[in-house]
Amino acid sequence: MFIQLVIGTALIILCVVNHAICLELLLRRLKNIGPKWDRRMPVYGHIVIMIVVVIGLFAAHTIEAWLWGFFYFFSGELNGLSEAIYFSTVTYTTLGYGDIVLSEKWNLTSSLQAVSGIILFGWSTAFLVNARAFFWKKYGMDHYQG
Repeated sequence: MFIQLVIGTALIILCVVNHAICLELLLRRLKNIGPKWDRRMPVYGHIVIMIVVVIGLFAAHTIEAWLWGFFYFFSGELNGLSEAIYFSTVTYTTLGYGDIVLSEKWNLTSSLQAVSGIILFGWSTAFLVNARAFFWKKYGMDHYQG
């Protein structure tokens, strides 16, 4: 169990570092392209910017699911990279079909991955909401009612 906690914690740390870097790079990109898109397309530029944000967030989560997937693959727990990535994605998103399960040797790591996914999706949601709120405020929609 101890080795599962150590390896799971190390993978969580790698994912958090990846997420922080991805969000920082995304924020820097937004600072550069945001004003340009706003000027070029004053009515719809913010939509393009939000698409960039969502694709950037998706990329960050994909990298993180693949990190865990590579661990599952190299641990020898699963029958190939495709199965490892599938299991990792299902676990990371907390969908958890249960069609593939890990042995007792590594089953705790999948729980740690699910917790990691929940937290990182929350972080991404906060980032997305803040980016959206910036444009609502900019266009006088502070109290957007739908």
